[in-house]
Amino acid sequence: MKILKNARKIILIIFVLTLILNTLVYADYNPSRQEIEKMIDEVALKRGVPSVILKSIARVESVYEHFNKDGSPKISGTSIGLMQINNIHGGYDTNKLKYDIMYNIEAGADVLLNKWSMSSYQNVACVGNMDPNILENWYFALWAYNGWAQSNNPNMLSSYAKKYTYQQLIYDIAKKEYGQTINNIDFSYLPSTGKPSRSLVVPTPAYINSGNIVLYEKGDYVRTDGVRDIYQLRDVPAGKYIYDVDVNTLAVVDEGPVLQNGYYWYKVKVNDNVTGWIERNWLTRTGDTEHGRYVFEDIAYHWARKLIMDLYHEGIVSEAASFNPDNLITKEEFLILVSKSLDKLDEDKNEDSHVIGSYEQVFADAYDINPWAVEHIENVASRGLLSDEYELRPKSIITRKEAACIIDGIFTEENQYKDLDIHSVFKDLAALNEDEVQAIKTAYINGAISGKSSGAFSPDDYLTRAEAAAIMVKILP
Repeated sequence: MKILKNARKIILIIFVLTLILNTLVYADYNPSRQEIEKMIDEVALKRGVPSVILKSIARVESVYEHFNKDGSPKISGTSIGLMQINNIHGGYDTNKLKYDIMYNIEAGADVLLNKWSMSSYQNVACVGNMDPNILENWYFALWAYNGWAQSNNPNMLSSYAKKYTYQQLIYDIAKKEYGQTINNIDFSYLPSTGKPSRSLVVPTPAYINSGNIVLYEKGDYVRTDGVRDIYQLRDVPAGKYIYDVDVNTLAVVDEGPVLQNGYYWYKVKVNDNVTGWIERNWLTRTGDTEHGRYVFEDIAYHWARKLIMDLYHEGIVSEAASFNPDNLITKEEFLILVSKSLDKLDEDKNEDSHVIGSYEQVFADAYDINPWAVEHIENVASRGLLSDEYELRPKSIITRKEAACIIDGIFTEENQYKDLDIHSVFKDLAALNEDEVQAIKTAYINGAISGKSSGAFSPDDYLTRAEAAAIMVKILP
């Protein structure tokens, strides 16, 4: 009987272990699509490639899957992982291609840029002036990414099948899944059969769409970056090699950008004695001569990077790993920034800041305020900027009109625009009350908050942390 019980225990243990193992075997080892797209966006920004192009390639190549259900890398023939990198010639680290998704994406961007280089230097056909920030100019580079094969010549397919060329698949994904139109080139320039000649230059379509390549400025701090170990400086844009630099070499942008042979070139200074030209694609921005090294990892390519660093140097924001500039800001967070900015303004004027002792009787929801925000909200309230509020709603996301109403008492209308009819500037203010309209006018004529699009203030849109930073800079002297 005891033996039978032990046997049952063993069978039960085996059953449980089998269930666990089966669960592990069929676990999903891939990051979510949102996470994958964020990784691709990060690489595309660094490499100077339109992100919609790189994301659409990943979608076509692997349906955003790097691993199989059993956790093994997704391999098709000799092609590996998310970007389906063919490493038959050993240009990349095979183990990293298999198990490091970010490295695989970097390799995909590198392969795409190699194909772009083939097109821009006319080893294959090219489109227009090969400005990489025009999406339509990537047609032949996309063709080559799938192999420079005649099967991707749309003129060799029936009218119905034309959409199944590789480049058309990319275009369809860009349109259907990212809302980005990319117009086809004029197919009459292509031969009826075979591959186009290397010397073929097809005009850029009349209607074009722009990518999101971020360009650098004189005085930017940069470092060489990518999957390569060595990078070359040239005597002129697309000129002769004059100097080799290692990966992660620090430099300062001295001139540029100059568009030449399909690349944006920058003249950089790597030390007191060495300068040369290098492609934008192998430079990562890390700061600038005015603000120094950027202390937040996620602002190097953001429009508000210098404004955010201005606030850092003024002590309004503290150093952290990330600033999250595109995250929406809560009312509490906004009021903290307002309080610190006003205190800094008082300090510069040699005035005492205004702080009251308590606000529990003013705000019915005072218990919702985080402890670290209390003194800052007291400060703002003491200045009369929150006097009409019964509930503060500190955790709510602040709207653009609410932000305008809070800062209304800081600015003045006493300037050349005081007689401006704000309704003639923004057509979407009709539903607002008189105080809200007046606050928006004051914020606008003082340059604190501008419109979001032509003729629209978008008063009910939420405010981002970057937009809040821009407002704070206007508060400061």
